[in-house]
Amino acid sequence: MRKNRKTIVIGAGPAGCAAALGLVSSAGSAECLLLERKTLPRTKACGSGLSPWTLKFLDRLGVGEKIRRRAFRIDGAIIAGSDGRGVELRGDHETAVLLRSQLDELLAREAQSLGTELREGCTVRRIDNHRGQVAVETSAGTFEADAVIDCSGATGGFDRERRHVASGAGQSTLHTIMAWYQGMQGTSDVVELFFDRELKPHYGWVFPEGAGRVNVGLCFEPDKAKPNARQRFEAFLERRLARRLRGADQLGSWIGHPVQVSSVPRQLAAPGVLRAGEAGWLADFATAEGIYHALVSGHLAGAHLAKLADRGWRTDLDGARYQSSVMMVLAPRMLGGRLLMSALKSPALDIALGFGSARATREVLKRAFSGLYHG
Repeated sequence: MRKNRKTIVIGAGPAGCAAALGLVSSAGSAECLLLERKTLPRTKACGSGLSPWTLKFLDRLGVGEKIRRRAFRIDGAIIAGSDGRGVELRGDHETAVLLRSQLDELLAREAQSLGTELREGCTVRRIDNHRGQVAVETSAGTFEADAVIDCSGATGGFDRERRHVASGAGQSTLHTIMAWYQGMQGTSDVVELFFDRELKPHYGWVFPEGAGRVNVGLCFEPDKAKPNARQRFEAFLERRLARRLRGADQLGSWIGHPVQVSSVPRQLAAPGVLRAGEAGWLADFATAEGIYHALVSGHLAGAHLAKLADRGWRTDLDGARYQSSVMMVLAPRMLGGRLLMSALKSPALDIALGFGSARATREVLKRAFSGLYHG
């Protein structure tokens, strides 16, 4: 079966949905086919934090208020160092937590309502570019388009060779493992971040989702010489949260997921294909925050192709221009994440937390961690 579409977007996560919205909401006649390998809603291994800048960008996409009505508002953070001491930081940032199953489905249905064709349960197997047309081979047949936006995340199986080659300086894969609990003691309207010696410069977290429900997880750089993800998670829960989890109910199984991170956007285009979100290694090097990066890069890719469609597709994808636009918006934040990670490798955080009662120290901590505890 072969069908013609102007643009095919692979993956209905934040990047793919933002790409579809960028295509169909632009002036002109751009068509979009959005392919999702699972059926929505589906569970994702993600802390599901929505930073202030993420919420503002969702406003730009026209879904901010819908998101806020479903999300749990966050009003601060507790930052804990190696010795277990924590400092509570509060500010005037608007932040929230919303399950990825709900966020992704809301975004996908919004794109669908504006004219995107959404196909769920459709696995992409191969992409071929031949004489200006891109053929996407899937479990539901082969579809043709003028261009593809790859938003397949860190685990898209059809582009493994490119992903292996792309991994290099400034790029790496972090691992996450997490679980959900109901009835955990001592939760409120703040997120909690734990910078254990075993995890630094990365961290463990507790993110409240409302009504006594939390997600708990770890983000770390894998090392074959160290314990695996399950062993790390078991040790973290025992060390940090055992008392608070007594009497709590675990909801479902532990789940894990790789996160592809980088300090500088690169290799975001190939013949007939633009890459966005984690398919382009666009997650923060230190915090593993990916939702904002996915939304921005996906929307830039969709809007970029919508302009080309309006011009009758008389030029190639101009991937260099797309990559430059992503660089302009995301590179400063991504580089800042790399610098923060370098600082977290030192004893500086534990020293600062030792003076956490000082107003000046708390202000410095709040500024340093604004991205981390809000994303």
